[in-house]
Amino acid sequence: MPPARRSLLTTVAATGSSVALAGCSALSSFRDPDPDEPPPAGGGTLSNPENSATGANGEWSTFGCNAANTRAVGDAAAPVDGLSERWRVEIAQSASRAPVVASGRVYQPDVDTLRVLTADDGSELWTLEDVREVPLVWNDVAYVSTGDAIRALEADTGDQLWERKFEMPGRVTTPATHGGERLVCGAGERVVALDTDDGTVRWDREVFGQVLDHPAVFMGHWFVVTTRAGMVYLLNGDGMGGKRWQLPVKPTAPPSADTSSVYVNCRNGTTYALMDDGISDPTRNWTADIGWAERGIAVADGLVLVANNRGLHAVGTESGDHYWEHDVGDGRHTAPAYGRDTVFVGGDRLHALDPTPGDSPEGGPAVRFEREFAGRVGPGPVLDDGTIYVVAQVDDETDALLALD
Repeated sequence: MPPARRSLLTTVAATGSSVALAGCSALSSFRDPDPDEPPPAGGGTLSNPENSATGANGEWSTFGCNAANTRAVGDAAAPVDGLSERWRVEIAQSASRAPVVASGRVYQPDVDTLRVLTADDGSELWTLEDVREVPLVWNDVAYVSTGDAIRALEADTGDQLWERKFEMPGRVTTPATHGGERLVCGAGERVVALDTDDGTVRWDREVFGQVLDHPAVFMGHWFVVTTRAGMVYLLNGDGMGGKRWQLPVKPTAPPSADTSSVYVNCRNGTTYALMDDGISDPTRNWTADIGWAERGIAVADGLVLVANNRGLHAVGTESGDHYWEHDVGDGRHTAPAYGRDTVFVGGDRLHALDPTPGDSPEGGPAVRFEREFAGRVGPGPVLDDGTIYVVAQVDDETDALLALD
């Protein structure tokens, strides 16, 4: 039976296993189904919001929204009936990152400058040069990578609290955290844990290959780290290894996780669900050849959601069944966001979809609404407090970050 609609998982706190299944396909033959009635706005269940970074309280304060990189908010505060534009801020056409949004501030990388704006009207608060990735925002502190260091900045002013530089080849990645206990980042071919208060190194561990950006947290205990060499590691809070996998090629997007598996998309166009039934013999649960994702993958409602130039794809988290694909134009520059039983994704326009109409992915997706601009939509979208933030082409020579609600 197809999986029923599941409540959104905003923290990673349980374990599980599933049966290995490679590349099964169950593409829907339905056309133009009607979307289900969405839940009331703001009616989501927030599970342990103090232990997630963040997502569980409706903020999008790190690359993948929450510690597990699921790109899903848990407060059900998302527009599902259409949009109005609250504000727009012009950014460079070469800008290639979506923002993070937390505590009324929007952090938008604009080529090599981090611009921090007010969520109310888009006015600029402060900027920081030599930053190309989004920060991690935790307890009103923004932790940013400058390529060779991690800086902790006051979120409201940009004033520096501390800086930790690394004398080693390779770049320093944006950190991850779970509950603010420590910051875990890559520094070349090492994984490093820092104290959030002053940047003191609590441990470091050598791995194989340059560590890639944005580790995920699995089961509230393991940090999922990927490298350019195709390695995937599970490291606990003390840096001790639990599992590792060798994938055939480099991952193209940061990993995501739910309560039973870790999901990694690779340059060969394959998405892998990784987990096993014991430490000694790691296996792959399933693989799905659905194309590569450049901007991240979403995990919500029992589905892994991947956008690329072949469309938006939905794969069952437990079975690996390829339930449906939806034409979004060229979706290489966008990634799905999930909230209020709705998937939002860019491409040739902004699409809002019910992924499981009739409580079944086999009938999906169903269109809730679409919003066109002058050109492509992406990076983004991301969700915060019922507002969608997206980078879109607004005329022939102009891109803008837009706040839509």
